[in-house]
Amino acid sequence: MRAGLSLLVLGPCLLVSCALEVQASEGGETKLYDFLPDRKQPLDPETTADQSNGQTNTGPDIWAEVRMLRDMVVEQKVELRNMEARLREAEVQADEQKMDLLLTKTSLEDLKRDHAATEDRLRASEKQVEELKKVNMELRADLQSQAAELLSIEASVTVCDSELQLLTRRMDDLQAQSTAQEAELTSVMDRMNTTESRVNSLIKENAKVAFYAALTDPKGVGPYNTQTVLKFSKVFTNIGNAYSPTTGFFTAPVKGVYYFRFTVCGHTDEGGMGVQLFHNGRSIVFNLQGRHNLHFEYLSNAVTLELNVGDELHLVLPQGLAIFDNANNHSTFSGFLLFSI
Repeated sequence: MRAGLSLLVLGPCLLVSCALEVQASEGGETKLYDFLPDRKQPLDPETTADQSNGQTNTGPDIWAEVRMLRDMVVEQKVELRNMEARLREAEVQADEQKMDLLLTKTSLEDLKRDHAATEDRLRASEKQVEELKKVNMELRADLQSQAAELLSIEASVTVCDSELQLLTRRMDDLQAQSTAQEAELTSVMDRMNTTESRVNSLIKENAKVAFYAALTDPKGVGPYNTQTVLKFSKVFTNIGNAYSPTTGFFTAPVKGVYYFRFTVCGHTDEGGMGVQLFHNGRSIVFNLQGRHNLHFEYLSNAVTLELNVGDELHLVLPQGLAIFDNANNHSTFSGFLLFSI
């Protein structure tokens, strides 16, 4: 297409190319060369006319034809530029159409894939429908059998209804008897609670707890590799039997506030002496004294504790320590109930 346009533009120019060369300046002026014998002489129609004065002008007006050819060249150049612009637009449109075609092909391929997937799902759905039909037939058969069983059960229920009515009458009689027994039991429970509260108040009022015990007759106790429960085996007072000389534990018989006191003696040169008081397995007092040399030395302390029923209290000889006792009862443990709560 471009080659054809070039030939259209260059056709008229070839007619005068042997004698004329046209050059368009920025101001739109036109200069001619190779047409006159002297190229350096400027071309001016008036001057040329004056020089050729006296000669007969028998030929066509060459300058008019040159201007006409120049105008034709300019018009063809403009038309050529317009056609090139349209050609570029056409090429751009062609590229866009190619792109649209590619997008269309891609969309078509996607649609084909979607269609294939849809067909697969449809075939799977058809298989599921067939399976559901089979299951439905089985369920219908089961439903028919269950309906027959239901009829049989309804007959049995009718028989059971009459028996239930008899049982209901009997249950009403038993419920009346149970109501009377519940009222009687409630009355008994009230009397028992009253009696229990009276017994508890009497126990609190008459609760008497007091003990006093010495450690042992031998001279030294300890030191040991582990902590050891001290068993004050020489019991002088044990009102309420709350203290056990066999285990060394005091167990609170009633809830109340108790007072306890302990004294230990040291009379050896084998190391320090000390004692530890535990309440329900938790240490609450730990007394310790350093090394002593053949002299009687004592540790003494006392505590006041609020104990619940069953709370335990005991003394422990810590690891590596020693205490002393003999017939003079240098190490003792005692306690009593201040008041119940």
